[in-house]
Order: sequence, then C-alpha cells, then structure tokens
Amino acid sequence: SSPFAAALERICRGHSGSLQAFRLTPMGGIFSSGLAAPAELRETAVRGFTKTFGSEIQPTALGVAPGRAEVLGNHTDYNEGFILAAAIDRYVVIAGRRTGDGTSRCRVASEGFPGSVVAFDAGVAETEWPEQKQSGGDAWANYVIGVVSELRKLGAKLGGFEAFVASNVPPGAGVSSSAAVEMATAKLLARLFPEDVGTYGQLTLVKAAKAAENNFVGMGCGILDQFSSGMGRSGSLIYLDCRTLDYSYVPFSGAHFVLANTHAPHQLVDGKYDELRANCFSAKDIFRKESKNDNITHLRDVDKDLLEKHKSALSDDQHRRAHHIITENDRVQTGVEACKSGNMAALGECMSGSHVSSRDSFGNSCRELDIMQRCADGIAGHLGSRLMGGGFGGSTINLVREGFVDGFVAELSKRYEKETGIKPTVLVCSPGDGAFVEDLPAGAGGRWRVCS
Repeated sequence: SSPFAAALERICRGHSGSLQAFRLTPMGGIFSSGLAAPAELRETAVRGFTKTFGSEIQPTALGVAPGRAEVLGNHTDYNEGFILAAAIDRYVVIAGRRTGDGTSRCRVASEGFPGSVVAFDAGVAETEWPEQKQSGGDAWANYVIGVVSELRKLGAKLGGFEAFVASNVPPGAGVSSSAAVEMATAKLLARLFPEDVGTYGQLTLVKAAKAAENNFVGMGCGILDQFSSGMGRSGSLIYLDCRTLDYSYVPFSGAHFVLANTHAPHQLVDGKYDELRANCFSAKDIFRKESKNDNITHLRDVDKDLLEKHKSALSDDQHRRAHHIITENDRVQTGVEACKSGNMAALGECMSGSHVSSRDSFGNSCRELDIMQRCADGIAGHLGSRLMGGGFGGSTINLVREGFVDGFVAELSKRYEKETGIKPTVLVCSPGDGAFVEDLPAGAGGRWRVCS
C-alpha cells in the first residue's frame, strides 16, 4: 500500500488498537456527526500539534474534511460524465497555526509517523516546487504540499505555518482519504490566511485540491473525490455534472450505506488506472474521427447508438471501456430519479448493475470485490451493491434498508470470511457535510466555533 495509506492505518490502530474497530455492530450503533468531527479526533489533532511543535505553541484552527462514498458514476468523472456520491461521516482533521515569523517556512506532521516532521518552503518559485516533493515514509506530506503549490499558482501569498494531521477515515478502503487531507488542508489555509486563500470560494478550493493530486502527487483522477469531500450535505447525495460542475442535492432516506473493505490491496498510482484512462480517451478519439464530429471531446458525448455504429473501429478493450462509461452515465440518471421518488430498491438495482459493468466491461474489479458483492446477495435488507472508487481492491458499497443494518453486517462478514479466510472491515455510514473549518480559542479550551 501507499505510504499515506500505511500512515492512516497506524493512525486508526492507534485510536482503537485494531482496524476492526471501524466495524460497527449492534453494540456500536450508527454515528452521525453533523457539522463537526468527533470530539476525540479533534482533541487528538490538538494534542498531536502541541506535542510535536511545543506545548507553548497552540493551534488556532482545525481544517476538517470527510471521506466520500461513490454511489454511482464509476470512472465517469474524467470522462466528463455524471456522478452520484456522498460525503461520509468519517473525517481528516488538521490542527494548524500561522507562524507569523515573517518567513514562508512550513512544517507538517502526521499521527501516522510519530516524531517525523516534514519541512518545506511555501515561498519558492514555481519551477522549484518539484524539488519539494517527498518520497518514502514522508510521501504522505505531498497531499498537503501539493495544495500549497496549487494555491500559489492561483496567486495566494502564503507565509509559514505548522500543521498536524489526524484521521478516522479508514485507509485503503476506497473512501478517498487523500482527498480528505487535501480539502482539510485547503480549509485550514483559508482560515490561517484569510486575506488570500480565505477569499476563495469552496469550489475554487475543490479545484485546487484536485489539481494538487493531478499535478503534484501524480494521480490522474477526476474531480469526484475532492468535490464530494468539499461539497457534501448531511442527509443528501450529490448529483454532479463533471463537465459543467453544475450540481444539486438529491434526498436520501430509508437506507444506509455499508462499506465492506475486502482487504485486497488498493493502490491506484500505477499503470492500471492510467491504462483505463488511455482506453477511454483513445476510444473518444475514434468516435470523433469516425463520426466526423469535433464536438465529441469525451465519452460523455457518445451514446449507445453511436457506440453500436462505430464498434467495428474499436479494439475490444476500447469497446468494453466505452460501453461501461456510456451505460454508467445512464445508471446515474436513473439513480437520481429513484432517489427523488424515494425508491431505494431501484437505486440498489442501479448499483448492482454498475458492478456487473465494472467487472465485465471496464475491468477494474478483482476476485475479492466480486466475492464480497456476491456474498451480499440474498441477505435481508440488501438492496444492491457495487465496487467503489478506482477498483482493483478496496471496498464494496452496499445499500441496506433501515432496520436491517446490524444483521446485514454480521451475515456479510461471516459469508466473506468463510469464502476467503479474510476478516472484512465493515463501516456503516450516512451522508455527511462537506469540508469546513473550526476556530480554536486560545489554549484550545472552551467552545470551538464551526465555520463554513
């Protein structure tokens, strides 16, 4: 796994002694935090900050951002299609303060790497930023440094700051802990530097966070992760047009999401993700050429009729990838209408159809994901399930009716372990709010003020 995922795993184990603590049973219930991260996590971030940078130095603000759940819209974002997603009530919290020493020297630390502090300079010229990219055990800091780099490109004048990262977003589960770090960083810096970053709107920060992952970290993702983490709303799903960035909130009720981590390796900064992207873009080029239509810029612009008409010009891989993207966009539209009418069963059918398409057409499933998805079938309350995120490992997302969650978790865990010998980690979650910032009073005591 990546250094960042490994760091988060150590964080999670430090909070609970075991990653299995994220599996909520009838004893644990369902946590819904509203517009606030859990108090324990906020306190962990503040304590970590003072322990790292000195007890006489206090953080002044907390940047908070959630993980995300991709409900429908697998790999549609970089094809300028549609997605249906949610922020979830699991968070990255970053405690920080502006140094105010007249320099642009920055220091960041993570709960996952006790005793290690990564230093960089926020004031270097644009040509010098590649030299500040971290490697090995410090690579997690690239998600923070990359955001600073992108904000500088927007014209922000950033001085020195210190920050400490804490998280309860499960690592390697496909819920985009990296985007949560990026968005928490952006919100923290908006509070620490109100005269510059603080003038940017939430969407500008979302775009900067995405650019950080693309340009600095080196992951060619679309905007799904950062947008969901930044723009979520409790009790609602986000319907996003990835071309125009127009979005709306879709009501969600009568069910919960159960995220089931297969514990198959989940690492996307490699050739598999890039290969899928390349198939999509090369297929688009063929449709554009064969139809003599310069308005085709992404697979978003191709429908089923055009796919059928020009399939002979495509390789098998190009055809299957294009088929998935085109039909997935249709499933998003159907899923949105299902939510609006309160038809959770229809939403579940779309989710299961998405998994079949990912498995058979897009090629981003794996043995463990297929087993987990199949094990869910027939369990009381189960409405549908699919792989989530980039694929090739990580988690399935299951739609389960209210009142059936506890029994579903127990039975799914039993079935999966029996078939694979692996104990799954199962997370029950609900749609939560997007990234925000909390002001800390002197000494981090008293009431904390939550800001947008």
